[in-house]
Amino acid sequence: MKRIVITGAESTGKSTLAQELSDYYGEPCTGEFVRSYVDAHRRELNQSDLEPIAEGQLALEDAGLEQAQRLIFHDTNILSSIIYAQVYFDTAIEWLNDRFLERDYSLYLLCMPDIPWEADAGQRESPEARDELHQRFKHRLDILQLPYVEIHGSKQARMLQAVRAIDAIL
Repeated sequence: MKRIVITGAESTGKSTLAQELSDYYGEPCTGEFVRSYVDAHRRELNQSDLEPIAEGQLALEDAGLEQAQRLIFHDTNILSSIIYAQVYFDTAIEWLNDRFLERDYSLYLLCMPDIPWEADAGQRESPEARDELHQRFKHRLDILQLPYVEIHGSKQARMLQAVRAIDAIL
């Protein structure tokens, strides 16, 4: 089973690309758990929300595996939870770091912040934060030597780059 993670900073086209890839390959796509969590709680997140969000993300990823035949797409994964805990709360969830390293993700598609930033109440901070977050994602992927391809350009260019990268590992 190949697990493809569409990752990167806020407002970089991850959800759009994840859904397009899911449709193209006819395989499932798991969403970003924090989005539904924020919508359900309708308040600003605090540090006590980190573990429920991480647990929810893991459960969502695992549930999606049951529907997959050869591929599954993750619209972000627990790497986002790790990075956002550090950035926004200056903390780490130790068990989450261990769980992350135990999981086998085949490929990361790192979406570049080269498309217009769009506001999303309760979900996104700012275009300036996006650039810093992008660097954090890239740095973490590099440090952990995880397989990734940078995805950039127009919507069509992004899809073409993603399909080429995925087909190369199939």
